[in-house]
Amino acid sequence: MFAGTARLDITPHRSVWMDGMIRAHPSVGMHDPLFVRAILFANDPDLGDAYVIVSVDVCVLSDSVTDRVRQVAGRRTGIPAAHIIIAATHTHSAPAALGLFNPAEPSYVAELVDRLVEVIGAAAAGRQPALVGVGSGCEQTVSHYRRLLGADGHVVMNWEPYPPEAIMGPLGAGDPEVGVLRVVAADGQPLGLLFNHAGHPDVLSGDNYLLSAEYPGVAVCLLEHEFGGMAMFVNGAQGSVDIDGLQDRDWAGMERAGRALACSVAETARALVPAAATIRGAAIRYALAGRIVTDDEWRWAEQILEQTGGEMKALPDGVGDDFRARFLQQLRATGRRAWTVEQTCLAIGDCALLSFPGELYTEIGQALKAQSPFRRTYIIGLANGYVGYIPTAKALAEGGYAEDMRWIDNAEATVVERSLALLRDVYQSS
Repeated sequence: MFAGTARLDITPHRSVWMDGMIRAHPSVGMHDPLFVRAILFANDPDLGDAYVIVSVDVCVLSDSVTDRVRQVAGRRTGIPAAHIIIAATHTHSAPAALGLFNPAEPSYVAELVDRLVEVIGAAAAGRQPALVGVGSGCEQTVSHYRRLLGADGHVVMNWEPYPPEAIMGPLGAGDPEVGVLRVVAADGQPLGLLFNHAGHPDVLSGDNYLLSAEYPGVAVCLLEHEFGGMAMFVNGAQGSVDIDGLQDRDWAGMERAGRALACSVAETARALVPAAATIRGAAIRYALAGRIVTDDEWRWAEQILEQTGGEMKALPDGVGDDFRARFLQQLRATGRRAWTVEQTCLAIGDCALLSFPGELYTEIGQALKAQSPFRRTYIIGLANGYVGYIPTAKALAEGGYAEDMRWIDNAEATVVERSLALLRDVYQSS
């Protein structure tokens, strides 16, 4: 096997709007730098069968951006565009590359496209014979199931101030698995450490106006210091998990979460013995139906919009009725549309890495892991575009934050069916 790694700084040197929270104004500085990192895998020096995974310190990226990067990088390197996975880490303290809650930053995105193409080319140019070790660890303190059942029967999000005695408990469980790939050169020199965990990098609330790679950035720095080479984080199926929304929402809390994640990754990585491996993979594209705004939802939205005039208040976390109403207004104006989903499965030995362009509920990710034919399966969420949240059918019936803030109709069964079919096809190709 051959592997190559590269990283580039993507921190803007000017004030920008930030994504992930509804903020009152653009950034005022930087706390820690933002990076794009890439790792390439190939069976031989030829790049025709190579795969690249790119980790970007932003909240989300549109498919128009990732498609542009993949096409340009593919032409320049010879790597098939379908073999390139570009995944956002989902930090809520980075420039607004999409503009989910605040104005997008098109000039920053234009610069980012160039950097993404550059980092893929650098990883390809640096490829060399390599070995890889794969293993799983466990981290249970960073991510918590964020949908809670209130005593009155409605769903409470774990960041909402709510009397503890009125909370019956979580409506599900998070995924504590930490996936680790340790890659070394043929002579044993460290090349890369890829780690995967499902979480929301939003320890810092909407009151923060300093750019930051959040707790995954803390973990990356610690791991690079211990192991050498390049470390990179890719998020998992994190749509229904979050940090504890009511405590440690500061720099010390971010440091604690990053150290906890790094500790689990390091413990797993130390036990790995890199060996030769072969890679294979495939990709699929399919359509999911867009959500329809009901008459009842629209009547409610009209009342709120009449009160607010379409204006939104900045919030430290979550969204208010003002944002929900404007969101429904935009959905209604767009009309029902089909959303294209592209998924790539990269198998390295008996480990599968499966991409998805959005925020899969953790339960869906766990179901895919349990039913996958591979010994280990890791979901790479927020990859090659963004179709928003994909809740479970159960969660849709219960209601809650992401059930309101979604663009796609009930898609759980389709996503599971298509994902498992892709995993089985790649597994049987060995």
